[in-house]
Amino acid sequence: MNKLSNKTLTTIENEIEYWKIPGASIAVIKDGKLWNSFGVGYRNLEDKLPADADTQFGIASCSKSMTSALIAILVDKGILDYDEPVTAYAPKLVMQDPSAKDMSLRDMLSHETGFGTHDAIWPGERTRDELAESLKYIKPCTGFRGEAIYSNVMYALAGYVAECATGETWDDLMQKYIFNPLGMARTNCSADVMKKDTNYSMPYRYRNGKCNQLKIWNVDLAGPAASVNSTANDMAKWIMMHITGGKTEDGTVLIQPETFREMHSVQSQFEDSIGNGDFYECVNYSMGWRTGTYKGHEFHKHTGKIEGYSSIQAFLPNEGIGVVILTNFHSPTVPFMYGTLYTILDEVLGLEYENWIEKFHGDELPKEEDYYDCDVNYFKEEQILGTQPTLSLNQYTGTYHDKGYGTLRIIERNNELYMQYRDMDLPLKHYHYDVFKADDVLEDILIITLPVSFIVNNGKTEAVAVRFEPMVPDIAFEKIYD
Repeated sequence: MNKLSNKTLTTIENEIEYWKIPGASIAVIKDGKLWNSFGVGYRNLEDKLPADADTQFGIASCSKSMTSALIAILVDKGILDYDEPVTAYAPKLVMQDPSAKDMSLRDMLSHETGFGTHDAIWPGERTRDELAESLKYIKPCTGFRGEAIYSNVMYALAGYVAECATGETWDDLMQKYIFNPLGMARTNCSADVMKKDTNYSMPYRYRNGKCNQLKIWNVDLAGPAASVNSTANDMAKWIMMHITGGKTEDGTVLIQPETFREMHSVQSQFEDSIGNGDFYECVNYSMGWRTGTYKGHEFHKHTGKIEGYSSIQAFLPNEGIGVVILTNFHSPTVPFMYGTLYTILDEVLGLEYENWIEKFHGDELPKEEDYYDCDVNYFKEEQILGTQPTLSLNQYTGTYHDKGYGTLRIIERNNELYMQYRDMDLPLKHYHYDVFKADDVLEDILIITLPVSFIVNNGKTEAVAVRFEPMVPDIAFEKIYD
């Protein structure tokens, strides 16, 4: 097998060391065929287990492109239609906004439903059926078919639509229509499945001067948006299918040409995470892919990030070139993934070496704060000093409920309040009056600080309002009294 040049390999290895990334697996496609695949660093830092091209990583939001391909296959079979209202297949999938009564799979796959993020509602114990039923109680972030807003929830429910239309689980559909035909034998849809393998990577986040191993986050509820685990070698097979216009390695048509073109056609526009400047950002979005150009070449890509894993998949269809980069590192990964991607693309395109690393970050060593780019603060209230809670702590405890967001519990432990919601159990720090602060709230890729405000009347707590989604009013969970 041909190899990348020593200069490119050295660039990648230096970047791994620079950012303190535990490990990565990379695959390169040239002329439509796998040209190079390899691992760098460790899949398990503590046990010094090396990463290789067959190591499984969480690919996170790169899962969306696979769900989109599944939908395309079901469109070809006449089971689904891109423009039919989804309630024709999934009657429970009704939005709060009445203007969204005709919401289609095209709307969902291009992030134009208006629902927005609301990432606090997953993962969790509920089923996708229950998730679908909750939508009519949740205020959308913007108008239907207005501003495009990236939505994990809508992609999770696109998979649910496929389940309703076929009577099969999304996991089984992915195995049947994507993984098996492409020979992706080391790809699966669940963290629990991956953890039974003998060659998978542990996730990491850099904090306080070192890489800290994280628990593998089970996000199966939002599986069609984020739960696929795969390897560099398997992802190469996936990318080769796109380079060939929807065909498997033996030439079998997996997605019909017209449907394949529709899947990759521009449907919406929104900001690219790579930011502004001469970095070949792609503001166009098709269905599960961003599209644009790289140095004059048609360019398709999608990134993924979830609790200690980051990935990027990209291909230039007209040149038969593709690249997959999988890492077990949370953040920051834009400089590493794009610096590596562009360095590889330049070499395979036969272009002169360009120092992308210098463009992304220069020679100065990263600071601790550079690793906090996914930490956000929704807490905007100015603190009023010298105030106390209205009630004793035990009077705030209890079970609270919202029809859209579900059940939240407040408990007292060691003279401190804790918020239990979804898979979180977080201490609440008193801020002022009946407002408390929660740190380390996990929503998708973010670690959030947000206000938790109790509504007290006549000496009793009526509700607790939590700023889970800054684009809508705080979510008010009503207290349940026996």
